[in-house]
Amino acid sequence: MRKGIVFVIALLFTAAIGVAQKLPKKVDKARQSVTSILTYNDGELKGDGTAFFVGGNGDVMLSYMLARKSDSIAVIDTKGKAHPVLGIVGLNNLYDCARVRVAAEKKIPYLPVCHNAVPVGDELYMLSYGKKNSGEVKRVSVAAVDSFYSHAYYTLDIKMQEAYASLPLVNADGELVAIMQPMTVGDTCSYAISSSVYDKLVTTSVTYGRGCYNDMGIRTLLPDDEETALSCMYMQSVVGDSISFRTTVDDFIAAFPGRHEGYMSRAEYMAVYCRDMDAAEAAWKESLSRSKNAAEVYFNKAKVLYSIVQSGDTVSHPMLSRDNAFEALEKAIELDPQPLYVNYKADALLENGKFEDASDCYLSLVGTTLHGPDIYARASQCQGALKNYDVAIELMDSAINCIDEEELKDASPYILTRALLKYSAERYREAVFDYNRYEEIMGEVRNANFYYLRSQSEVKGRMYQQALNDLERAISIEPGNPSFYLEKGLLCYKVNMLDEGALALEDAKTLVPDAPDVYYILGCIYSKAGNGKLAVENLKKAQSLGHPDAGAKLNELK
Repeated sequence: MRKGIVFVIALLFTAAIGVAQKLPKKVDKARQSVTSILTYNDGELKGDGTAFFVGGNGDVMLSYMLARKSDSIAVIDTKGKAHPVLGIVGLNNLYDCARVRVAAEKKIPYLPVCHNAVPVGDELYMLSYGKKNSGEVKRVSVAAVDSFYSHAYYTLDIKMQEAYASLPLVNADGELVAIMQPMTVGDTCSYAISSSVYDKLVTTSVTYGRGCYNDMGIRTLLPDDEETALSCMYMQSVVGDSISFRTTVDDFIAAFPGRHEGYMSRAEYMAVYCRDMDAAEAAWKESLSRSKNAAEVYFNKAKVLYSIVQSGDTVSHPMLSRDNAFEALEKAIELDPQPLYVNYKADALLENGKFEDASDCYLSLVGTTLHGPDIYARASQCQGALKNYDVAIELMDSAINCIDEEELKDASPYILTRALLKYSAERYREAVFDYNRYEEIMGEVRNANFYYLRSQSEVKGRMYQQALNDLERAISIEPGNPSFYLEKGLLCYKVNMLDEGALALEDAKTLVPDAPDVYYILGCIYSKAGNGKLAVENLKKAQSLGHPDAGAKLNELK
């Protein structure tokens, strides 16, 4: 009897060995790629789970939720060796996937990626972690295949368990086909996302340092592609904080030491954030030694120096001067007179009040890639500042003529500016014409200041009724502005509409009871209307408030 029991046990053991032997050889080998994951935060264990090596670059796939809020991650391979994570390669919180990278001292077993979707009915192998290749392998079948955001989404013939989340599914060739999705309430089967998601788990200039990446305590690695990494670094200089920008710059230089852009960005960091101008100058020199485009480096230097000088920073250093900024800019233009550099110079000249030079710079861009209405408008601004109003108007004409009739709304700001220039040039009725054209293009204008400005041109152009109408519209839009009532009162006084003028100024008194101009003009109106008592009363009030002409007017009434 005892011999019979032993014989049965032996048969079962042999059968078990037979099952193991039926496992495809490449699947058996693939088990070595599965790892254990330990996540930490502030030195304390935060969580543990399963992950796997994939792709051959020391990359590891794991659950995003497991990695989230962790400041360090340890990857334990099947031999029990721990591999610290260097950083994040890519994340996708929708699929609960994270791709991180470890420093691989030698070749680590990994799963190659299968780039073809598998059909319904195919058998796959779900791998789990176990030391010395002891992890369980579970056979599953594909019950359905759907498409989700360009990825195959598999329904499997097994009931989901929490422990299955993030486990790899491989085919008979040991290739990664899909990744198990986390369990949700009410699941009666299990789901997996296609391995095609692996290729998408990379950072871009749009995602780097933003979105779900902000939830990670581990740094994000720059992409392997140089140009994408460069875009990430430039984007970080705009949207990142000083620490993340410095880290990104250092990472870029370490990854691509031959690229001059890393040293140029380091110079920018040292100058802008540290005000260490000696270190910045050293970095610019390093950048120049590597660059095939020295003009770009000089332009970067010019922009950085100029921005610091214009900020009014009190840090003293011989490099920090407008002259040095312009010197670097001139070198850039001398080496490569591209429109971008010339336009920057023109803007800087305009900002520093060198209007004639700025105007010449802007006009030198006519016919270049920057040729357009804004170039003429900026040159017009310069000429207007020099009080060369007729020249400024001609330039604004050119700006407007650059715009197609079908896009008249784009021309409206230039038409409005030309109206102001025509007022300054004492071409008042022409100014009114431009105001009217602006209103025609834009439709009803709900801006009180527009009607006030047009009324000023109308008064100067002796278009008094139109001016009164515009002042009324300004008051209706902004009834709390005393200036509009004062202007209406003045105009009414001028055209002998004394009762209406008095009413407007009485309204102004309620808004600004201590304004000497209101009382003075009101006194003049009452004087002209023959109401001496009210005239004297208001003029005395104006005199008490300090109006310089009130005393003389009172003497006239004696």
